[in-house]
Amino acid sequence: MPAYWVGAKGGRPMVERYGSMMLLSRRDLDLVDHFFSKYGSITVLIGRMLPIVRTFIAFPAGVAKMNQLRFHLYTFIGSWPWCYALAWVGMKLGASWNTNPQFKAIFHRFHLAVEVVLVIGAVWFITSHWKNRIRTEAA
Repeated sequence: MPAYWVGAKGGRPMVERYGSMMLLSRRDLDLVDHFFSKYGSITVLIGRMLPIVRTFIAFPAGVAKMNQLRFHLYTFIGSWPWCYALAWVGMKLGASWNTNPQFKAIFHRFHLAVEVVLVIGAVWFITSHWKNRIRTEAA
């Protein structure tokens, strides 16, 4: 809710003013607005099922002024499978969470893969947006 309300109250002007600190341009904001106006509801639904994305999806929903009732409904529907899966895994693993070395090895590989993908994504975002920022300032 706080991220939704920050997006709804501050909205586009806030992102236009402070977005450059996060290497966001007006073009990026236009692309996100267009995408969210076209696929907003399904984006919230699927975004709530994805790790990391689920944390940040509320802010663009607020910026786009998505209907709050629809936002809550899609948030609930999208969060339910995630929460159920975590509870089920916790129930099945129980005490063996810390004692099964095979599970730890598998989880460590998965965790490492997610971290590598995040680092690659962050490097790509920063380099591509930094180049665009330099080109924009020179023009």
